[in-house]
Amino acid sequence: MLAAISLHIYRYRKYLVLTLVISLIAIPIADVLVIQRDRNRNEMYGEAFWIYGFGVYTMNDTYLAESMEGLGFPYNDGEHVLPEYLGGVEYEYPVFGLIFFAIATWLFPGAGELQPLWLNFLLVLVFNLNLVLLSILLKEKLQNKQWARMFFAGYFVYGLIMSAGGGKLEPLVDCLLLMSLVLWQEKQHGKAMFTLGLSVQTKVYSVVVFPIFFLINPVSSVYFIGSLFVSVIPSFFGASFESLISHFLNTSTYSVYIVNSMFPGLLWGTPDLSVDPISYYWWPPAAIPIFIYAFFMLLTIRPYLPTRKDLEGKSIRQKFLELKYLYLYLLPGILFVFRWVMPWYLYWLAPVVVLFEKDEHASGYMKEMVVVGFLYTFGLICNWPYFSGDPGPLRDFVAHFPLGEGTVLGVVLIVILAGLTYVLWKWEFDRRDRKMELMREAEARGELII
Repeated sequence: MLAAISLHIYRYRKYLVLTLVISLIAIPIADVLVIQRDRNRNEMYGEAFWIYGFGVYTMNDTYLAESMEGLGFPYNDGEHVLPEYLGGVEYEYPVFGLIFFAIATWLFPGAGELQPLWLNFLLVLVFNLNLVLLSILLKEKLQNKQWARMFFAGYFVYGLIMSAGGGKLEPLVDCLLLMSLVLWQEKQHGKAMFTLGLSVQTKVYSVVVFPIFFLINPVSSVYFIGSLFVSVIPSFFGASFESLISHFLNTSTYSVYIVNSMFPGLLWGTPDLSVDPISYYWWPPAAIPIFIYAFFMLLTIRPYLPTRKDLEGKSIRQKFLELKYLYLYLLPGILFVFRWVMPWYLYWLAPVVVLFEKDEHASGYMKEMVVVGFLYTFGLICNWPYFSGDPGPLRDFVAHFPLGEGTVLGVVLIVILAGLTYVLWKWEFDRRDRKMELMREAEARGELII
């Protein structure tokens, strides 16, 4: 894997330098435009780890910010804690994510100064490595398949926002996930399972790949289970994962807010946030997204179903393996299950597209992701009174942009930079394709190419 990474870094060095430059320009711009609560919060907990150890898992944001202020850390400013409606939530990120930020803050001390930008920079480096890993996984498809270019372009924008613009953990989760896929591609199943376990212990969503790995090589799951000791051992030193479980299950104990506009529960349980205690009411239009999605799936699912011939004479495990593409195609439906789905969650499941062997399957999966994104937006309109209310999810989300209308100009600038980068990438790819085509034509004519 290291040899492949080195080779692809050299091969795409011009693109990576360009991406890095764009990312470094975007970091200070985004730092002014957006209150990056997740990054700020992880910075605070990373510093607190060296003081309280794994006991930080038993502390909520407000309590920890006040405690750290007494020790001289400038975290009690309202921007290092979750919003009020999540104020009682204790730290919920898995252990490997906490360790990453703890080491990052140890390497670059100086809370409240350049340390936040340092965290963005580290995540930008990880994001660039992710682009390299994707180029390894996609191979020549990146040059000649439309779906691969669509996915790569989408991931570029998503990764740039998550790293330079948001300081979130997603680039690290994806890095470990993509590493595990590369290792699996190289038949290093044990290492792939161990790396996947670390990814799951950074954020849980990458666990969706585990069933595929398990069916192909059940014995390798021992390494996945072994990696879980990264989380098990800290539990003996004060770590508690109640908030993580509550967050994962998205129960009302985590938050009474429902931010997933596709959640079917909004049909009979849309919260009325203007009253205390909060009540719930029926809102039939909330069911429209799930009906549209079900209809879309009925029209498109057939190519992913195995035929009877595919299943004949095979063991139970092999029959389940024949269902893997159906399983992958059904994955985006998970997003309808949870109460808490922020807009960027929609691209969490996009990297599994590399597991499809047929181009028609991969292309169909990317179309499904577009449909789900449309339904998320359409769901906001279907339940506009709730989402735009005061208080309401949209108002709380907009509050993360302190410059108000001025934020639009900054976002436009970042989009222009990202778009310019993609155009340059595409131009270079097309130029290389034209060159290779000319060489093939010359060889076909019997000409010597030097």
